[in-house]
Amino acid sequence: MKYDLFLNSQPKVLKLIDNSFKKNRLVHTYLFEGPRGTSKLEAAYYLAQKLLCTDPKNRPCMKCEDCKKVMDEVHPSIFYIEPINNIITKEQVEKLEREFSLTPLGSGVRIYIIKDIDKANASAANSLLKFLEELDGDKYGILLTENLQAVLPTIRSRAVIVFFDQLPAKIVAEELISKGVEEETSYILSTLTNSVSDSLNLINEGVILDLIEVVKELSLALTLKEDSPVMILFKNEDLLIKNKDKKYHNLFLDLLITLTNDKLYYVLNQI
Repeated sequence: MKYDLFLNSQPKVLKLIDNSFKKNRLVHTYLFEGPRGTSKLEAAYYLAQKLLCTDPKNRPCMKCEDCKKVMDEVHPSIFYIEPINNIITKEQVEKLEREFSLTPLGSGVRIYIIKDIDKANASAANSLLKFLEELDGDKYGILLTENLQAVLPTIRSRAVIVFFDQLPAKIVAEELISKGVEEETSYILSTLTNSVSDSLNLINEGVILDLIEVVKELSLALTLKEDSPVMILFKNEDLLIKNKDKKYHNLFLDLLITLTNDKLYYVLNQI
């Protein structure tokens, strides 16, 4: 687990976490809310690392055994839950409760992280609510969501809500470039997704790169007026028309909208 993107893109959250330690104002339950790709999980592990680090003067020190285990996501005092088939179940929460009831190894600090808490079904949410009420001492919970309104109000009321800002396109592009993505492609994808992980997933699927090439052709055709945009569309009908995956149709339309708004033209010509 690396924190570079979190540290560079969420200064308000970083300041809140660091000040909570400096002023000894930690709470037992945090609710991190923000759009997809805004480093909420990285922030959760950063907070966990500060709680578990054994260096009292420089938390997190990144050097002690606890810090290393957190970064490798193998620390025995961190419990992670994510939806199974898009649902967090009561059984998952009950398993968490059993784990927390056991005597901890090492320090007494224990932390659980629940991704997409808004996906908890009613029985899971009610079970978790009771668990939240009993948290004390060195036990901490960090809940993550992209949809705050879908989280049970009673859970929201028992947590400190921390809001994460949408990532600026420039930061997304720079992160993609650092991962080896071609510069032009990085800036184009950053205008579409505002998410490093979503952009990388699109690249791995492959089709987005072909769509970008088509839109670049259209951009040149409209700018230079040498080729017919209609002919370019027909030439790529297998990609644009016969492809039945609506996700790629929507992505192509998003690229066209970007072009219409002169955003893509700005990127391609690096004005």
